Amino acid sequence: MKAVMDGTSNVVLNETDAAPYRSDETAVLLTGISKTFPGVKALDNVTFDCRPGEVHALVGENGSGKSTLIKIAAGVLTPDAGEVYIAEKPFSRGGTREARRLGLMTAYQDTSLVAELTVADNLALSFDAIGQPRPMDLSEILDRYELPFKTTDSVSALGPGARQLLEVARAMCHEPRVLLLDEPTAALDMHLAAHLEELIKQARSAGTAIVYVSHRLEEVRRIADRLSVIRDGVLQGTYTSDGWNVDDIVELMVGAPTELEFPSRQRPSSETERLVVRDLTGPGYGPISLSVRAREIVGLAGAEGNGQRALLRGLIGMGRTGGDIEVDAKRITRRNPVAATTAGISFQSGDRAAESVYLPLSVMDNLTLHAGSAGGPFGLAVFGRLRAMFRRSAKQFGIVTASPFQPISALSGGNQQKVVLARPALRQPKVLVVDEPTQGVDAKARMDIYRMLADAAEDGTAVLVNSSDSSELAGLCDRVYVMSRGKVTREIVGPTSENEIVRSFVSAAGLAEQSTAASNHPSALTRLLSRGSSQISILVLLLLCTLLAIYTGTQSPVFWTGPNLANLLLLSLPLAFVALGQQFTMLTGGLDISVGATMSLTVVLLSLTLPDVSQGSLALAIPVLILGGLAVGGFNAFLIGVLKVNPIVATIATTGIIQGIAIILRPEPGGLIAPDLGESFSWGVGFIPFPFLVLIAIAVALELWMYRSHGGLAHRAIGFDPQASNRVGRRVALICSMGLVVCAFGAVVAGVFLASLTGIGTNDVGLGYALPCFTAVFLGGAVLSGGRGSFVGAVLGAIFLSLIDNVTPLLNLPDAAKQTLYGLVLFVAVGIYAAAERVRAGRS
Repeated sequence: MKAVMDGTSNVVLNETDAAPYRSDETAVLLTGISKTFPGVKALDNVTFDCRPGEVHALVGENGSGKSTLIKIAAGVLTPDAGEVYIAEKPFSRGGTREARRLGLMTAYQDTSLVAELTVADNLALSFDAIGQPRPMDLSEILDRYELPFKTTDSVSALGPGARQLLEVARAMCHEPRVLLLDEPTAALDMHLAAHLEELIKQARSAGTAIVYVSHRLEEVRRIADRLSVIRDGVLQGTYTSDGWNVDDIVELMVGAPTELEFPSRQRPSSETERLVVRDLTGPGYGPISLSVRAREIVGLAGAEGNGQRALLRGLIGMGRTGGDIEVDAKRITRRNPVAATTAGISFQSGDRAAESVYLPLSVMDNLTLHAGSAGGPFGLAVFGRLRAMFRRSAKQFGIVTASPFQPISALSGGNQQKVVLARPALRQPKVLVVDEPTQGVDAKARMDIYRMLADAAEDGTAVLVNSSDSSELAGLCDRVYVMSRGKVTREIVGPTSENEIVRSFVSAAGLAEQSTAASNHPSALTRLLSRGSSQISILVLLLLCTLLAIYTGTQSPVFWTGPNLANLLLLSLPLAFVALGQQFTMLTGGLDISVGATMSLTVVLLSLTLPDVSQGSLALAIPVLILGGLAVGGFNAFLIGVLKVNPIVATIATTGIIQGIAIILRPEPGGLIAPDLGESFSWGVGFIPFPFLVLIAIAVALELWMYRSHGGLAHRAIGFDPQASNRVGRRVALICSMGLVVCAFGAVVAGVFLASLTGIGTNDVGLGYALPCFTAVFLGGAVLSGGRGSFVGAVLGAIFLSLIDNVTPLLNLPDAAKQTLYGLVLFVAVGIYAAAERVRAGRS
């Protein structure tokens, strides 16, 4: 079909509404949608619909507004104007939770899976978030969609293709009215993509309305009933499956004719081998030997999960490897990314968001990050040089950005990828290793990236490319290594075709179902640290407490006496309860430095309201303490959740306010606190006080809640990945705010026990608990990023620190030794945490 041009320079095709729909009803309707970001009109009066039993494809360049439209439909973003209807019910500002409850499920290109959780946890999280009962056997979902991994597998161990299939299957298993698929095949090889197409056809046959976003137009032609084109936030038209061809649609997407050809290159004549790999082995691959010459582009082909990505990471020293790697005949002796970069190897990961771009930084900062001495002398960054470098690169590589200072997160995927590939050009590496260079980018950006790789080769760089797109390898590469089950099974030299590459890895048994699930196979130590870190912390703390107690008992006969042990447990109560509260908020990635000041304020309030334990005094003191906890927690939640103040800054400010109030209420020590309070807390079984038994019961209950309940799973998921949790419908802001309130109440309870020990009102008595509180939770396995930790471990950490307090005088150590030991223990805890993180990431 020949395209014609109208008076507005837009391509006009045979536009029609006739298509084989299952129903005339509208499953999802977006009408008059407009959305503006600072300096950018992302969507302008867009109307789009999808009906039950059809696949409606949405195509456009990167940055055209597709993702914005999808996020508005899913409830992630709120439109400035227009309305959204799901199953003919209005929905514009209900959030992801309401969209999912109405039956609209979304599978994102970058997935909404929490990598640190298992497959089963991620499936359960999706059901819990919208109040649907979990299936009795979650493995039935994997069987239904023929997914080649287990529910006990960690998502972080799955390859990109397996993660994408899990993302789609998790959305489909809810049997949604509407299914939004955002670039679902971007990370899939042709076999996984074919499997996904079958799943999509099954969903369409079941009456699901499917909105399909993809840059692969031939793929769209096979499965879409209708196709809509969007450019610069404006819908260009909607067409039936037989009313368009690829060239016409690309012209509509770009606004001008686009050459869809690979850059012409002469076969390199150089025999200089820049990269030589001999018998390289690592997790999931090897032994492998290969070479790449100067001015040559070499590809890696194979079914998803056959070791290609693991090999690329091994080349730059990620993970434990064996064998030899040489660059320009010089052997790389140390295996780590720094040594690889120094040797002249530049690596660009296929996981762009997680490993290639620095989202908080600007476009210019991302591009010039590795400028080295070209950016300024003595390691300094000279702004004028960096800006000039950025402008040259942006012009050379066609990077579209409103400003050098624009956050890179605001750029489209294609422009982000151009920035990533422009970065190594500034240092002119000897070897450029690229994983999935055009994953998730439009046709025009794809051509620009091909030209960038060809230009790098022409400049003498050896280029090694892994791609799941066989046509890309056939059109771009001088040679192709075919991999199967972690080994090179064939080398294709010279001009080749997509069919020949595919036949090569199919005939080599590259489908290996069991390998499809994972691109990495974590070591036993990594699995232990990932799944059992809290248990390890508990065991280590128990061992430390036992050793210190035994040693002290040999040095002082007083230690094992009943009064001393009872005193030790009583003294541990304030620190243990405040540690429980801190662990609760740190589980969701929060932090509260104001706990010490809150404890001081609690002591002051009790000195004003609780002269005795009479009914009248308790009736006054308890409401005052509850209101105080609510006020502190609510104020912190307002600063952090509403005003978006950094938690450290916010809680430092709160500390000052609370401390000021405490000083105003009690300028000098005074005010007797009920003497019977301390005596009542000392009652117990033998030397064990009843409050300590209550503490242990609470810690165990919270531990079970964290790992065995829907709420605990939600809190861990938010700590690991708040964005993914929000996408599945979890109320992230509310849950984080509740964590801060619980932390404040933990400090209030701790303050009550502290008051029973001090006996009078003192305005600064709790400040010394801030550092030990964090030390205790770190010893228990908590991390600043959230998602990890142990309530039992936090209590044991508090007991261990209290034990240090107790044994210091018994061992005739100076009082200063206590603070020194606190610092040393915290230092060791942070060091162990950092080492564990390195093992989890596979870098040790």
